[in-house]
Amino acid sequence: MTVGTLRLDATTGAMPHGGKEMPPSPAQSSAPLGTMGARNPAAAPDDIDFPAIMELMTSRYTGELVDRHVAAIRKVCKTCCNGFLLKHLEPLVELLELVVDRISKGIYAFAPAMCDMIRVASLPFVSCKASDMISYGHHLPEFIKVLVSVLNYSLPPTEEDAAALGGPEALEEHRAVCERVRIEVAHTLACWSRFGLDEDNVEVKPHQPLIQAIADSGTPNLRVLWQSEVMHALATSFRSEDSPEAIVITLGAIRDMSLYRPLARQITSSGLILNLVQVIRVNLLGSDVLLVAAEVLWNVLELDWEGGAEALGQEEVIECFRSFMEAVLTRGYRFKDKIFRNDMMVLLMYISKREENRPLFASTGLLALLLSSALGEPERKALEEAGVLPELLGEGNVGHASSVGRRGSHGKGGGGMVVLTCAQEDMEFRMLLWGTLARCCSSHNNIL
Repeated sequence: MTVGTLRLDATTGAMPHGGKEMPPSPAQSSAPLGTMGARNPAAAPDDIDFPAIMELMTSRYTGELVDRHVAAIRKVCKTCCNGFLLKHLEPLVELLELVVDRISKGIYAFAPAMCDMIRVASLPFVSCKASDMISYGHHLPEFIKVLVSVLNYSLPPTEEDAAALGGPEALEEHRAVCERVRIEVAHTLACWSRFGLDEDNVEVKPHQPLIQAIADSGTPNLRVLWQSEVMHALATSFRSEDSPEAIVITLGAIRDMSLYRPLARQITSSGLILNLVQVIRVNLLGSDVLLVAAEVLWNVLELDWEGGAEALGQEEVIECFRSFMEAVLTRGYRFKDKIFRNDMMVLLMYISKREENRPLFASTGLLALLLSSALGEPERKALEEAGVLPELLGEGNVGHASSVGRRGSHGKGGGGMVVLTCAQEDMEFRMLLWGTLARCCSSHNNIL
């Protein structure tokens, strides 16, 4: 089995697996995608007076007129409803910094204006001249960095904030405002990361797969996102995210970003990789977002194996994987459950390549669980009665393995494991399973 067998296609979200299709990326349902390069001078006017707006917001005579400030910003967004001009990037960065500063000071009346700016930023920037990208494109990373920084001031409020905000009603209103800001940021990042993931926008060498070209050189948008270092702010916000809509859209954006090697490394360094394990735990055998989270982990381990395998080489993480596998081996009857099971085995295969991680497979009981699932009922029972299985796996682990290792004769009986068939996904699981077991058993530090 090749690594690409279970991978979601970068441009369609489809999985070439038995003719089935995986759930589309959350970003695929986004409105117009892209961030740069459109040439349509009529799409946005050229006469916006940014200095006048800055004067209105900073003058000591008009600095307190918040309603007028918000109206002026929203008018700019309405005027540029088809996209900001590239030549306006520098004043836009200054204006955006000022708006984020006001929100950081608790003036959330600017939130609607901020949402409008974020929404327009998800549209392609407009070039008036062929040289605009060369002349003004260097401001794009700073623009995105400032835009994403608003996440630090729009985190979900806690119950302790109720008194400061003036009561439960004010708390709920504030919660809704912050959630809308986070959703708009997630949507814009999804648009940026999704745009250009096709052969028309990526320089593909002869006989080079598209996915490899994206990993090596990325797209213009992915390179801008990398330069802006958005992943750290995104990770901080994601840890406390409680909005299902924001989680789904953010996961779609992160999945597309993880296709580019430098961004995959940022996912590891930001600690986001551990939050993805938590997403799988919360949505185990439930929402399809766990498949997207598994896809991100797969991309990170493939493109940043050293960092990813080290980050996942923790006892509590391996215990989570044991819980995942126990659930899917005993209750995963659906086709998508088997896809998730195989994805987990691919991740375990990558994690086990790091020799320091292999003892954790044994000490957490994961190795016993995997071996029990690999054996047929007659073989497992014979080894158990002969005392070979307890001797190899240790009394502490085999009890756990035996409790979940009894297969019902029809695959669903008696709370046993789901019977493996001759279907393609089950054959792939067998190959992944025995390959991982063989690698773990080859370690001198393991208990086997």
